[in-house]
Amino acid sequence: MTGTAPSQHDSDDSRPVAAARSAAHDDRFAAAARSGYATSGLLHLVLGWLTAIVASGGNASADYSGALRAVAAQPFGVVALAIAGAACALLGLWNAGRAVFGRDGVRSRLGAAGTTAVYLVIGATVLRYAFGTRSSAAQSTRSLSGELMTNPFGSALLIATGLVILIVAGYHVFKGVARKFLDDLKGLPNTPVLGTVTLLGTAGYVAKGLVLGALGLLFIVATVQHDPSDSSGLDGAVQAVRDQPFGPSILLGLAVGLVLYGAYQIVRARYDTME
Repeated sequence: MTGTAPSQHDSDDSRPVAAARSAAHDDRFAAAARSGYATSGLLHLVLGWLTAIVASGGNASADYSGALRAVAAQPFGVVALAIAGAACALLGLWNAGRAVFGRDGVRSRLGAAGTTAVYLVIGATVLRYAFGTRSSAAQSTRSLSGELMTNPFGSALLIATGLVILIVAGYHVFKGVARKFLDDLKGLPNTPVLGTVTLLGTAGYVAKGLVLGALGLLFIVATVQHDPSDSSGLDGAVQAVRDQPFGPSILLGLAVGLVLYGAYQIVRARYDTME
């Protein structure tokens, strides 16, 4: 039985797709992409430390720009940021391959698409900071929120953003409490280490979910009150928690949780199945 040979044009068109599909299932690419989790872990360790400073009454920017600034101030910090940004970008691209060429169900592929967006944004932010674009995240968020609040459509978009963040926050809490994060660590041996990793993941995911929940509420409240000064991103959410009754103690607990989440992400870089 004979068939029609593909034309040169069809063959050329298929090469980029074939290359992308091959990369998505390449073990070497997956191994390099693992470093993105370690980068996320280190950033959360620094973020937890900055949050602890705020909880103790100190002055710090407890957001990603503050964490990046702290890393950049260290010897070879800018080089480390450039490597970290590239690592996050690799993890984002690897998840993009999962989303497009993955063999899992629709839900898993949608999750991979969401992870793609997260790590590509983190990678781009880190790389921009490494190469000189070092604006304050809190100031940028206040400025953008102020512009959006000038019209009903912009206000609706801010409220929708707050609701989406609340949904993501709820998912983090659920993933921690239900220990769903262990599904990502099928390569982890069933040893006493498993108990430690379970503690790291449970406390870490819950803490990050609570911080994100405060951020989502801040977006919604600031928009309803038409006060862009209250919409200052993650740093504003941390400050808002500190100003509540028992706020410093709560914030210190969240800081510990963010550190544990960072430690979990570093462990994940070693044991994630990367399937």
